[in-house]
Amino acid sequence: MLFPFTKKVSRVTVISSMVIAMDGPTASGKGTISKLLAKKLNYLCLDTGAIYRAIAVCDLRGKDFRKSQIVIKCGTDKRTLVELDGEDITTEIRSVAVSKHVPIVAANPAVQDRVHQIQHQTARDLDLVVEGRETTSVSFPDADFKFYVNATLEERARRRYRDFQQRGETITFDEVLQATAERDRMDTERDVSPLIKVPDAIEIDTTGRIADEVVDEMLAIILK
Repeated sequence: MLFPFTKKVSRVTVISSMVIAMDGPTASGKGTISKLLAKKLNYLCLDTGAIYRAIAVCDLRGKDFRKSQIVIKCGTDKRTLVELDGEDITTEIRSVAVSKHVPIVAANPAVQDRVHQIQHQTARDLDLVVEGRETTSVSFPDADFKFYVNATLEERARRRYRDFQQRGETITFDEVLQATAERDRMDTERDVSPLIKVPDAIEIDTTGRIADEVVDEMLAIILK
């Protein structure tokens, strides 16, 4: 968990049929924030990065992602669940090996087409909080609200390092810091759908902040 939850979640009432999209670099906190925001709004939460990770699992296993069945199940009270050909790979997609392989497959235009197809199949007719690295620029350019969630490189590396430690993975902080910086480079410099901050996105810095504080800031903007 990237942020500690410090307050009891309460729900608010807003106009329905809405998409709130978040972009940002790895470990910026957008995953935790999107789940909490979705819960407060009584919306569903979709982690688009989980689809890329599922395709990375396909590639590492030597399977054709175009022929594999990838099912994304999203909810307000728990993380995005991912199934590959009927197998639950929710835990596997967060491994070090998959994390390193994601930017490689993400650079493939055919992969991005498949991801967008799965995204819109999952999102059809739903009120959603969607997070990823190209949700505001490519997947949901007409989203009602757009946020770019960011944090310093060191802060993001510390969060990833804690996550790897909690899962029992053997890796040093320096390795995580280097991998995070490299992931940033690959995400922002890839030829197809690079990570960018679109002009109409509101940037939110999560460095040194708890999730509730960030979500309250977003809610204040949305409920205006």
